[in-house]
Amino acid sequence: MTPTKTGPKTEGIRLSKRVADILKCSRSEAEQVIVGGWVKVNELVVDDPAHRVSHENIEIHSTAQRGKVPLLTVILHKTAGQSCLPKSHHTIWKNLTPELRSKQDRSGISLTPRLQKILQCAVALEDAATGLVVLTEDPSMLRKLQDERSPCEHELLAEVQGSVSPDQLRDMCPMGLKTSISSENPEKTGLRMAFKGYQPGYAAGVIENTGLRLIGLKRVRMGRVLMAPLAPGQWRALMPYERF
Repeated sequence: MTPTKTGPKTEGIRLSKRVADILKCSRSEAEQVIVGGWVKVNELVVDDPAHRVSHENIEIHSTAQRGKVPLLTVILHKTAGQSCLPKSHHTIWKNLTPELRSKQDRSGISLTPRLQKILQCAVALEDAATGLVVLTEDPSMLRKLQDERSPCEHELLAEVQGSVSPDQLRDMCPMGLKTSISSENPEKTGLRMAFKGYQPGYAAGVIENTGLRLIGLKRVRMGRVLMAPLAPGQWRALMPYERF
C-alpha cells in the first residue's frame, strides 16, 4: 500500500492566541488589540489576528491591558474640496498617512489599513468647507456626536466679501445661532458662528440669505475639542482624557 502524502504542517500558532496568552484575556479581546494596531512582531506592526508566529518577539503597547483598549477616534483638519464620503475620489481618508500625522500626536497607536477602513465620519462637513472632522470606530462616540436630542456645539469661522451691516448681522442670529464679527476690513469680514448640532449647508445658507457672498467656512471646534494646532491636512488620535 502506498503511504498517504500529507502537506507540510503549518508552523506556529495564531497571533491572537499568543496575545491572549500574554495578556491573559479572551481570544476576541486579543483580536481587538491586534486589529487596533497595538501589537508588533519583530518590531513590525501586524494587524492580522490569523498571522502565525512561533519564536518571534511579540511587543504589545502598554495601553493594551488585559485586552481592554480604547476605541480609536481621530480628528483631522479637512481642506477645501475634500469629501467626507469614504468612496469619493478626494476623500479625507486619504489624509490618514504617517506623513500627515501631527507631531502633537502622543497616542502611540499605529493606524493600520485594516483599522483605517473601520473609521466612520461622525459629523460631515460640506466639500467646500474646511476644518475639524471627526473619524471614529467607537459606536458610542458616533451616537454622542450625532444625537439630535443633546446636540454638540459647533464653532465656525466664516469669511464674507465686503462689510456686514447691523441688519445683516441680526439676520444671521436666528434662534440657536450666535454670530459675531471677529475681524473687518473694506475687502472682507470675518464672522464667528456658534450653534448646537450641524447640518451641511445650514451656516452657508444663513449667510447667503442676507445677500452676503461667502468666501470661506471653517469649523474650529466641536464641543470642548479644538482643531488647533493641526495644520491643513494633518490628523491626530484623540487622547482618552479628551471629551467633546
